[in-house]
Amino acid sequence: MPSEDERESLVAQLRELGVCYLTPTDARMHESWRALPSELIAKLAAQSDPRLRHALIVLFILHPDLAGEVLKQVDVIDPPARIELIAHYMAALYLQRMWRMRLGFYLDVQLLPDLFSAQLGLPSPEERYGKTGLHALARWHAGQSPYPFNHLSSYYHVMDLLFEQLKQEAR
Repeated sequence: MPSEDERESLVAQLRELGVCYLTPTDARMHESWRALPSELIAKLAAQSDPRLRHALIVLFILHPDLAGEVLKQVDVIDPPARIELIAHYMAALYLQRMWRMRLGFYLDVQLLPDLFSAQLGLPSPEERYGKTGLHALARWHAGQSPYPFNHLSSYYHVMDLLFEQLKQEAR
Protein backbone atom coordinates (compact mmCIF):
# COMPACT_ATOMS: atom_id res chain seq x y z
CA MET A 1 0.00 0.00 0.00
CA PRO A 2 1.21 3.54 -0.64
CA SER A 3 2.24 5.64 2.33
CA GLU A 4 -0.41 8.03 3.60
CA ASP A 5 1.55 11.05 2.28
CA GLU A 6 1.95 9.46 -1.15
CA ARG A 7 -1.71 8.45 -1.38
CA GLU A 8 -2.87 11.88 -0.23
CA SER A 9 -0.58 13.56 -2.77
CA LEU A 10 -1.80 11.34 -5.59
CA VAL A 11 -5.43 12.00 -4.66
CA ALA A 12 -4.75 15.77 -4.48
CA GLN A 13 -3.03 15.75 -7.86
CA LEU A 14 -5.87 13.73 -9.39
CA ARG A 15 -8.34 16.21 -7.91
CA GLU A 16 -6.43 19.06 -9.61
CA LEU A 17 -6.90 17.16 -12.89
CA GLY A 18 -10.64 16.73 -12.35
CA VAL A 19 -10.75 13.22 -10.85
CA CYS A 20 -12.69 14.20 -7.74
CA TYR A 21 -14.53 11.10 -6.53
CA LEU A 22 -11.63 9.74 -4.47
CA THR A 23 -11.34 10.56 -0.77
CA PRO A 24 -10.19 12.39 1.24
CA THR A 25 -11.67 15.60 -0.09
CA ASP A 26 -9.15 17.62 1.93
CA ALA A 27 -6.12 15.78 0.52
CA ARG A 28 -3.08 18.00 0.42
CA MET A 29 -0.27 17.92 -2.06
CA HIS A 30 3.12 17.14 -0.56
CA GLU A 31 5.42 18.92 -2.99
CA SER A 32 8.00 16.15 -2.81
CA TRP A 33 5.36 13.83 -4.34
CA ARG A 34 4.19 16.17 -7.14
CA ALA A 35 4.67 14.43 -10.46
CA LEU A 36 4.69 15.44 -14.09
CA PRO A 37 1.78 13.89 -16.02
CA SER A 38 3.87 10.99 -17.34
CA GLU A 39 5.27 10.32 -13.85
CA LEU A 40 1.78 10.50 -12.35
CA ILE A 41 0.56 7.94 -14.87
CA ALA A 42 3.48 5.63 -14.03
CA LYS A 43 2.94 6.04 -10.27
CA LEU A 44 -0.77 5.26 -10.57
CA ALA A 45 -0.14 2.20 -12.75
CA ALA A 46 2.28 0.84 -10.15
CA GLN A 47 -0.01 1.37 -7.15
CA SER A 48 -1.10 -1.60 -5.08
CA ASP A 49 -4.37 0.19 -4.24
CA PRO A 50 -6.78 -0.72 -7.07
CA ARG A 51 -8.82 2.48 -6.55
CA LEU A 52 -5.78 4.54 -7.47
CA ARG A 53 -5.03 2.36 -10.51
CA HIS A 54 -8.69 2.59 -11.62
CA ALA A 55 -8.46 6.39 -11.43
CA LEU A 56 -6.33 6.12 -14.59
CA ILE A 57 -9.51 5.29 -16.52
CA VAL A 58 -11.19 8.53 -15.52
CA LEU A 59 -7.98 10.50 -15.97
CA PHE A 60 -7.70 9.30 -19.58
CA ILE A 61 -11.37 9.99 -20.32
CA LEU A 62 -11.09 13.51 -18.92
CA HIS A 63 -7.68 14.14 -20.52
CA PRO A 64 -7.37 12.26 -23.82
CA ASP A 65 -4.31 14.42 -24.56
CA LEU A 66 -2.41 12.23 -22.08
CA ALA A 67 -2.26 9.40 -24.63
CA GLY A 68 1.20 10.58 -25.65
CA GLU A 69 2.34 10.29 -22.04
CA VAL A 70 1.13 6.69 -22.00
CA LEU A 71 3.38 5.93 -24.95
CA LYS A 72 6.33 7.54 -23.12
CA GLN A 73 5.81 5.35 -20.05
CA VAL A 74 4.71 2.00 -21.44
CA ASP A 75 8.21 0.90 -22.43
CA VAL A 76 10.03 2.19 -19.34
CA ILE A 77 7.90 1.00 -16.41
CA ASP A 78 8.05 -2.41 -14.75
CA PRO A 79 6.12 -5.23 -16.48
CA PRO A 80 3.33 -5.48 -13.85
CA ALA A 81 2.74 -1.71 -14.02
CA ARG A 82 2.87 -1.88 -17.84
CA ILE A 83 0.04 -4.43 -17.84
CA GLU A 84 -2.03 -2.20 -15.56
CA LEU A 85 -1.31 0.90 -17.62
CA ILE A 86 -2.27 -0.77 -20.89
CA ALA A 87 -5.38 -2.38 -19.37
CA HIS A 88 -6.63 0.86 -17.81
CA TYR A 89 -5.89 2.88 -20.93
CA MET A 90 -7.79 0.40 -23.08
CA ALA A 91 -10.65 0.30 -20.58
CA ALA A 92 -10.88 4.10 -20.87
CA LEU A 93 -10.86 3.81 -24.66
CA TYR A 94 -13.65 1.23 -24.78
CA LEU A 95 -15.74 2.88 -22.05
CA GLN A 96 -15.42 6.24 -23.77
CA ARG A 97 -16.86 4.72 -26.95
CA MET A 98 -19.64 2.96 -25.05
CA TRP A 99 -20.67 6.06 -23.12
CA ARG A 100 -19.80 8.69 -25.73
CA MET A 101 -23.31 10.09 -26.01
CA ARG A 102 -23.86 10.35 -22.26
CA LEU A 103 -20.38 11.76 -21.67
CA GLY A 104 -21.20 14.39 -24.30
CA PHE A 105 -23.85 15.85 -21.99
CA TYR A 106 -21.09 16.80 -19.55
CA LEU A 107 -17.84 16.97 -21.52
CA ASP A 108 -16.39 17.91 -24.86
CA VAL A 109 -15.54 14.34 -25.84
CA GLN A 110 -12.27 13.94 -27.70
CA LEU A 111 -11.76 10.30 -28.57
CA LEU A 112 -8.73 8.52 -27.22
CA PRO A 113 -6.52 7.05 -29.93
CA ASP A 114 -6.42 3.26 -30.13
CA LEU A 115 -2.86 2.48 -29.10
CA PHE A 116 -2.93 -1.20 -28.20
CA SER A 117 -5.90 -3.19 -29.57
CA ALA A 118 -4.05 -4.59 -32.59
CA GLN A 119 -0.97 -5.42 -30.51
CA LEU A 120 -3.10 -7.26 -27.92
CA GLY A 121 -5.41 -8.91 -30.45
CA LEU A 122 -8.43 -7.05 -29.06
CA PRO A 123 -11.46 -5.89 -31.07
CA SER A 124 -11.64 -2.44 -32.57
CA PRO A 125 -13.14 0.19 -30.26
CA GLU A 126 -15.77 0.83 -32.93
CA GLU A 127 -17.11 -2.73 -32.78
CA ARG A 128 -20.46 -2.65 -30.94
CA TYR A 129 -19.54 0.80 -29.58
CA GLY A 130 -16.66 -0.65 -27.56
CA LYS A 131 -18.61 -3.30 -25.68
CA THR A 132 -17.02 -6.27 -27.44
CA GLY A 133 -13.58 -4.84 -26.80
CA LEU A 134 -14.27 -4.11 -23.14
CA HIS A 135 -15.34 -7.71 -22.51
CA ALA A 136 -12.30 -9.05 -24.37
CA LEU A 137 -10.06 -6.66 -22.44
CA ALA A 138 -11.45 -7.90 -19.12
CA ARG A 139 -10.60 -11.48 -20.13
CA TRP A 140 -7.11 -10.42 -21.25
CA HIS A 141 -6.55 -8.46 -18.04
CA ALA A 142 -7.67 -11.42 -15.91
CA GLY A 143 -5.31 -13.69 -17.82
CA GLN A 144 -2.37 -11.47 -16.90
CA SER A 145 -2.89 -11.91 -13.15
CA PRO A 146 -2.66 -14.94 -10.88
CA TYR A 147 -5.48 -13.49 -8.74
CA PRO A 148 -9.17 -13.91 -9.57
CA PHE A 149 -10.67 -10.48 -10.04
CA ASN A 150 -13.76 -9.23 -11.86
CA HIS A 151 -12.17 -6.55 -14.03
CA LEU A 152 -15.31 -5.96 -16.09
CA SER A 153 -17.30 -5.07 -13.00
CA SER A 154 -14.54 -2.72 -11.87
CA TYR A 155 -14.49 -0.94 -15.23
CA TYR A 156 -18.24 -0.35 -15.07
CA HIS A 157 -18.02 0.78 -11.45
CA VAL A 158 -15.47 3.44 -12.37
CA MET A 159 -17.94 4.83 -14.92
CA ASP A 160 -20.66 4.91 -12.27
CA LEU A 161 -18.34 6.96 -10.07
CA LEU A 162 -17.46 9.30 -12.93
CA PHE A 163 -21.08 9.90 -13.89
CA GLU A 164 -22.02 10.57 -10.28
CA GLN A 165 -19.19 13.10 -10.08
CA LEU A 166 -20.25 14.75 -13.36
CA LYS A 167 -23.90 14.96 -12.21
CA GLN A 168 -22.85 16.63 -8.97
CA GLU A 169 -20.63 19.08 -10.81
CA ALA A 170 -23.48 19.96 -13.19
CA ARG A 171 -25.77 20.94 -10.31
